[in-house]
Amino acid sequence: MKAITSGAFFLAAAWSASAWAAGSDELWEMTTKMDMPGMAMPAMTEKVCLPKGEGYKPGKVPHQKNCEMSDLKVSGDKTSWKMHCSGRDAMDGSGEVTRTANTMKGVMKLSSKDIQMTQDISGKRVGTCQAK
Repeated sequence: MKAITSGAFFLAAAWSASAWAAGSDELWEMTTKMDMPGMAMPAMTEKVCLPKGEGYKPGKVPHQKNCEMSDLKVSGDKTSWKMHCSGRDAMDGSGEVTRTANTMKGVMKLSSKDIQMTQDISGKRVGTCQAK
C-alpha cells in the first residue's frame, strides 16, 4: 500500500522540484485529485515550472526505486504514458494529459492486486518562470 500511496502523488512531487522565478518559461498551477474506493483524498495543488511550449511529461515516482515510466508518447497536444512498480506493493498504471495554451486536463489510472485508483489532473497557466 505504501507504493500505491507514493505512486498516487508522484506527479505533484516530481513537479515541485522545478524552480520558479522570473523567466521565459511557463508557470502552471497543477491540481491532482485521487479517488479510491472507500477513501476520499483531498486535492493537491502545486505550482510547477515547465519549459515554454513543451508537452507535458510525467516525472518518476519519488522514493520508489522499483517504479519505471514507459511508453511516453507526445503527439500534438496529448501526452500518454505507462508505469510499472514491482516488488511487494506491485502496481501498474497509465495516463494521458491534453494540453492547450493555458490549460491541462488528464487522468491517470493505477491498479494493484488490492486496489484501483484514479487521479484527475488539471492545470492552468498562471505566469512565467525559469525552468531548470
